[in-house]
Amino acid sequence: MATRRLPTGLTLSLVLLALSACGGSDDKSKGGGGRGVVVVSAPQAGVVKRVLVNEGGTVAEGAPVVEIVVQTGQPGAEKKMDEDPVARAAQVIQSSEAEIEAARSAVVRAEVEVQRLTPLVAAGQASQGELDGARADYERAQQRLQRAQGSAQSAQGGLVAARRQAQNRAAAAAPTPAEQIAQALASSAGTVTVVSVKAGDRVTQGQPVATLRAGGK
Repeated sequence: MATRRLPTGLTLSLVLLALSACGGSDDKSKGGGGRGVVVVSAPQAGVVKRVLVNEGGTVAEGAPVVEIVVQTGQPGAEKKMDEDPVARAAQVIQSSEAEIEAARSAVVRAEVEVQRLTPLVAAGQASQGELDGARADYERAQQRLQRAQGSAQSAQGGLVAARRQAQNRAAAAAPTPAEQIAQALASSAGTVTVVSVKAGDRVTQGQPVATLRAGGK
């Protein structure tokens, strides 16, 4: 039986068509359909607040994957002692107490001098002028003691008021540091294959937090 031969041009066309088909199939097997690994990284350093996806779940392009708390410091710096009303009031009290002790000592000295001179004047051994001067010193010492005691009372009242104001400010102030939220976003739609962090973890900028397989399952 004789074998029928195909024309040379037709044979070459069939070979090229077969190669083209094989090449297309090979491209799809290598991921030509648009699938690949996508790594989601932390945009800023901070502490993970929430993980918004689960392994095996799907996400859309641009969807948040992880929320990160970025701390920016306290809303107000601590005051120095010389700027603290409570500390200032306490210092005034200390100064007043020291002045009271000094004034009391002056009163005692002046009183002793008056008591010493009184019999001497009566006996003619000291002048009346010396006794009058000692009595004047005693009066001035008494006045100094009264002023110091008044200043101490005022300082005590100032300390109470300063403490009350400090308590009111503390109650009105935010108890936590100011913070902002940064989101790690999916750069492509896909399926979550790995979640690398959990709430409470500290992350650095650029650290991988999740891995996706682009294009779905």
